Amino acid sequence: MRPLLVALLVVLSLAYPFIVYVGLQRLSPAVFAGLLLLLAAIKYVTERDQRDIVQLIMVLVMVAFSLVLAVTNHELLLRLYPVVISLSLAGFFGASLRQPESLLTRLARLAGKEITPNARRYTWRLTLIWAVLLLINAVVSLYLALFASLYYWALYCGLLSYLIFGGLFLLELVYRRYYIARNGA
Repeated sequence: MRPLLVALLVVLSLAYPFIVYVGLQRLSPAVFAGLLLLLAAIKYVTERDQRDIVQLIMVLVMVAFSLVLAVTNHELLLRLYPVVISLSLAGFFGASLRQPESLLTRLARLAGKEITPNARRYTWRLTLIWAVLLLINAVVSLYLALFASLYYWALYCGLLSYLIFGGLFLLELVYRRYYIARNGA
């Protein structure tokens, strides 16, 4: 059951901009509060084994956002959801840079990787890159939410931003192999 819920969470999260784009032609914005609450509930249930403060805060942000949307019934809030999520994630990545271990260093350690000084520098820099990219994504998403048509907002938030994040992820995988071979990290 859990893998099915995780798959549902991923599909609904990725499809959110297109669901909004199509759904707003037939439904009021407040109806989408139910979808967001469903996403929050699935996230909470599927991550209960690895629940930490970051996961709990993300679920609480999703629930609070859903409740405000249900009360206000305002379309702009639907468009601001990617902004809220990107800012939240950028905040987590950025805040971890002030900790003894960055977020990606902790994740690498949890995955059983040996953390050498080179690896620590690499994961710190990579955490910084992700924080900056998420912040840029939030700014672009905010601009599109405020000033662009629903079509262009959905195109960026539902396709182009995913291609950008996927591109960075693939580029980093390729570079990591080079970096490890070169630095032995």
